[in-house]
Amino acid sequence: MSDDNRAELRKLIANCRQATLAVVENDEPFTAMVSYALDVDGVSLLIHLSNLSAHKRQLLAQPRCSVLICQPDTGAGEVLALQRVSIQGTAIRLDKTSPAYEAAKAAYLAKLPTSAIMFSLPDFDLFRITPQSGRYIAGFGRAFTLTVADF
Repeated sequence: MSDDNRAELRKLIANCRQATLAVVENDEPFTAMVSYALDVDGVSLLIHLSNLSAHKRQLLAQPRCSVLICQPDTGAGEVLALQRVSIQGTAIRLDKTSPAYEAAKAAYLAKLPTSAIMFSLPDFDLFRITPQSGRYIAGFGRAFTLTVADF
């Protein structure tokens, strides 16, 4: 993958705010829309989940997950040409009493300031998804397999 493709990938991840989270429950796939932000390491993704969400329970039981981030569809052009990245990783719940939590919370709110009220609700937790592999589609016919180093 070229440096230009890496820059495009970074821009896609940095500029989007929503993703599709895929988890597993009872050997069955389950997807949900989530908002996300980059953690302070610039690599891991942060998601903020309520006890009301099935995917929180599923991540706590099985932390392996996949996240799909896609360029917004404007209704013009070929849908399969949209930039997108599928990231396979592991999610961990951050301890609310740790310094890492406070840094992650600040990073999350810098990207998603309207979520501030949810941090006052006790059933919400921050999860950090650490990428392990992935697949980046830079456009029609431009696909790249990602390793940890690519993130």
